[in-house]
Amino acid sequence: MLSNFRSFAQSPLALIIIVLLVLAFAMTGAGGIFTGSGTAVVVVGNEQVSQRELATAFNREVARLQEQNPEITAEMAREEGIAGQILQQQITFAAFAARANDIGLAISDEAIVREAAAIPAFLNPVTERFDRDTMITALRRVGLTEEQFAQDIEGDLLRSQLMATLANATDIPDQIAATRYLVAEEQRRMSALILDASTADEIEDPTEEQLQAFVAETPGTDGQPLFTRPEFRAITLARFQLDDFIRDVAIDESILRETYDYEVETNQLGSPALRSFIQLTTSDQASAEAAAERLAGGELAPVIASELGLDTPLQQDNVQLFEIPDSQLGETVFSMAEGEARAVEGRFGWSAVLVSLAEEEAVPSFEDERERLQSDAARAQAMDDMYGAISAFESARADGASLEVAAESTGTPLEFYGPLAINSIDENLQFDVERYQSLAPEILPVAFEQVAGFAIDLQTYNETDFFTLRVDEIVPTRPFELDEVREQAENRWRAIQVDTQLQARAEDAFAQLEAGDDLELVSLMTGGRTESSTLNRSQTAGAFTAGAVSNAFSMELNDYQLLPAGEGRYLVMTVDEIIPADITAASVGDLAGIESDLANDVGNDVIFATREFLLREYEITDESINYELYSLAIGETDPSSPR
Repeated sequence: MLSNFRSFAQSPLALIIIVLLVLAFAMTGAGGIFTGSGTAVVVVGNEQVSQRELATAFNREVARLQEQNPEITAEMAREEGIAGQILQQQITFAAFAARANDIGLAISDEAIVREAAAIPAFLNPVTERFDRDTMITALRRVGLTEEQFAQDIEGDLLRSQLMATLANATDIPDQIAATRYLVAEEQRRMSALILDASTADEIEDPTEEQLQAFVAETPGTDGQPLFTRPEFRAITLARFQLDDFIRDVAIDESILRETYDYEVETNQLGSPALRSFIQLTTSDQASAEAAAERLAGGELAPVIASELGLDTPLQQDNVQLFEIPDSQLGETVFSMAEGEARAVEGRFGWSAVLVSLAEEEAVPSFEDERERLQSDAARAQAMDDMYGAISAFESARADGASLEVAAESTGTPLEFYGPLAINSIDENLQFDVERYQSLAPEILPVAFEQVAGFAIDLQTYNETDFFTLRVDEIVPTRPFELDEVREQAENRWRAIQVDTQLQARAEDAFAQLEAGDDLELVSLMTGGRTESSTLNRSQTAGAFTAGAVSNAFSMELNDYQLLPAGEGRYLVMTVDEIIPADITAASVGDLAGIESDLANDVGNDVIFATREFLLREYEITDESINYELYSLAIGETDPSSPR
């Protein structure tokens, strides 16, 4: 969590923030990071992962993914196993926190506050100064309360302290770094005979019988014949999409102005007027005027207070008018210019005041905000309209109306789709990108789970939208007739024939080379070509792909190996020379970088091993997890184990 905030600079008022946060944390306490309220999804030693904490962590991760790709939904994240990964992450955090508590590690309030005070996401973007409202907004944006954030800081620091100790526990000997350098920089000169489709003999046209048998018998990856028509389903669909309702919304000008005025009055818009000032409280007007004159002359307030026998000066920085307890004093201060000193009579007596900073209110005009206000209001109104339409539609269905009758009585448009596959291709095997984007990600998979003839309950999709559907027809899967796929079948048949021919040639060439024949001669005899290159383990060139290079570094000198390099492509390769690395050519920076990488690798291994040890020690197994609470936390309705 802290990594989301640490990139900003510290506030100039960091010391004041620290004092305030110390007081706040001292009053509320900064408890363990997994001691939040709610029933535990899993208990690890003296720590727990609560339903609330897991839900918050999962929702944060979904939000982070949506920043990269707005089309990602929570359901997609669950299907991709993200929820399970977050659960395991939280269990790991809990295990390390439990062990940290067991061995007496603790984080002081001061350390927590220092971390919090160094997070300028809490700075007002206009004034660039700490602002509590900005802090609350920033925390709310990532789904945190102040208390939860304080707990997160403590948890981060505890885990960092323990994990850093583990990660730095191993010193990497210089010899190991030198060995890795020698391995990484070792080179091999390799040669290969390459046989690909360009060297194959012409393939005769297949007979009708050959093609017919090929279509009927060639298996696909799922065990079914390769040339099989998918299942198709025809559906009737009713959708309620927020964008459809927004287009029809017109917002009254008075509502926009009321919203604008409210946002201005509650400081949600623009930046408020601010003052920084120093105040010397005096017993009478004459003393106040004398002190004010000296302040205007540049004398320091503490010196004036000492010489006149006044109380310690009161310094207030970046305050708004309502934050000054003496409203009469505040009104005068906010009427003063920056650098002005004045004797002021407030509700509680006379004071000498020097204003050191005066920032006036900066509020965008109504016209500047009109487009946003219109958009926000239209969206809110459209949401109400959409829910109203849904309510009417569902009421009609509850009374027994079919999709058609409910749609007609409520003005809801219906969509009718002829048979489509689950990926949205039609019976003519035509693919439409717009149709795919509209149906395939979320709607068609639901349709393929239903029986025909029954409309389903309303489902959510796209985060804001809803749909219901009825499967009207199911067209079962079947093998293609030859005439339906003749071109594709013949192309595939030829590719297999070419591959079979080249494989036989490669095997013959391999046998000849192992028997001692010359590579160039064998190349001429087989119709192939040769390539040579000198590479280290991380390099590639031409026909020498990463897989081929990896094989070369496992081969003995002058041995041959036959490598399939994709359908219709074969390599018969050998290692001509092994070129050792020269350790004297390694720079200090090279070896230092290797040592650093090794230290990270070893540290990660130690941390992983420690995690596994802690999970065994705390007896955490699959049975330790409350999957009902897990499912609720990640938004599922049925308990299930993490995927």
